[in-house]
Amino acid sequence: MLLRARTVLLFSAGFGFFVVGCEQAGDTAAYDSSRILLTPAEHHSSLELLQFRAVALAWIDDTTVAVIDRDDQKVVLLGLAGGSERRGAGRGGGPGELEGAFTLLGGEGGEVVVGDMNQNRVSHFDAELAFVRSVQVPGMPLGLLAWEADRVTTLWMEFAFADGAISPEPTVGVVDLEAGEVELRFSLFAPESGLNRPDSDNPFAPPFIAAVRGADGLILAGQSMEYRIAAFDSTGEVLRSFGRTELGEQYLSSEEKADERARRGRAAREGGPPPAELGGMLDEALDAPQPLFGPNAFSIDRMGRLWVIADRPRLDSTEVDVFDAAGVHLQTVVLRDRVAALAFRGMRVAALVARTAPDVEGVQGIDLYILEE
Repeated sequence: MLLRARTVLLFSAGFGFFVVGCEQAGDTAAYDSSRILLTPAEHHSSLELLQFRAVALAWIDDTTVAVIDRDDQKVVLLGLAGGSERRGAGRGGGPGELEGAFTLLGGEGGEVVVGDMNQNRVSHFDAELAFVRSVQVPGMPLGLLAWEADRVTTLWMEFAFADGAISPEPTVGVVDLEAGEVELRFSLFAPESGLNRPDSDNPFAPPFIAAVRGADGLILAGQSMEYRIAAFDSTGEVLRSFGRTELGEQYLSSEEKADERARRGRAAREGGPPPAELGGMLDEALDAPQPLFGPNAFSIDRMGRLWVIADRPRLDSTEVDVFDAAGVHLQTVVLRDRVAALAFRGMRVAALVARTAPDVEGVQGIDLYILEE
């Protein structure tokens, strides 16, 4: 199993399904506030196995989803019906080019905005994926949370370095695409924020933050080493917090550590071993607490429920925790393969996954579901 992402060093480093509830496994009764049923939607062979490594996922319209090609640094529009594929942007540092694209968001009329972590900027592309403009932000854009007119609510991460320690500062602000300006709103690690800053003496406390804007306009954000989610208003005041703090810390099993060391050995044979100091840090990281969810873990469905892709060990499937709008944990849904991102459009659900079958292990694809009521 791949070592879960951690520290700023690694920023640059048949159609089956399951639906389970904590006490409701296999229950397919009519939907109510505590039962969730996903059924497979139409199957498109072009989406089963993508021919590139993808990150991020967003609906563009009823028949199109967008992802980012991690290697070519292109925005890719995938047609669901005919298997069409359109591409824009590309690797580089110039206007309309990307180097570390990590997150994207679809807007009205098929436009797309993309957050580039390497270049600390948000770039705007029209419906034909032609470049429109970019705006520099103070840190690495980790999340594009909402797009209204020319204003994009954005989560970015800044880093301060003092006395040999890294101090992350996740910040929510608004990027004005038309004016080319950035308005800082609030820090998620401010003393009153309700989210705990990672321990300064723990070099493996990841600075990753998952965030999404809820149906009520609140920003829901969580720090991945503790399963507690804070709901922020537009001024940064925490109105409530919730989560699954009863789960406690999570560690790799002996088998998972062995798998990671074997994977690292294969990578070393192909591309050479890592520097000695980095290899030592990675060894220590195997024994450190693991993130409970990743930076792209949060999404909101049309009912205003929060879906959290949990980073809990499973061989061929992924657990997704679902919370109602008040923060009550309703159910845990289990989807096939390793889910990297979810996107909702009405009652349709798209899932970006890494396949787990031995002959295609690690190859990515997109699964489609219908969220039943």
